[in-house]
Amino acid sequence: AAQVLYPLMQCTDVFFLKADICQLGVDQRKVNMLAREYCDAAKKKYKPVILSHHMLYGLKKGQEKMSKSDPDSAIFMEDTVEDVR
Repeated sequence: AAQVLYPLMQCTDVFFLKADICQLGVDQRKVNMLAREYCDAAKKKYKPVILSHHMLYGLKKGQEKMSKSDPDSAIFMEDTVEDVR
């Protein structure tokens, strides 16, 4: 059930937040495209602009991407200079 519901919840966020631009990693491209396809089906005039970027490597050796579930592998917006060092 999570494989169906989670993408729908992510797609819903785009509209709940009234996002004009969705900027996420390429691993989230399907969700962003689902949001755009929904606009066609719902006859919405404006579609969100999709900006996809490559995944950012994690800060730990050998990590393929940063992960918010592992705070030592990522840099967060609210991190202080001391946190980043």
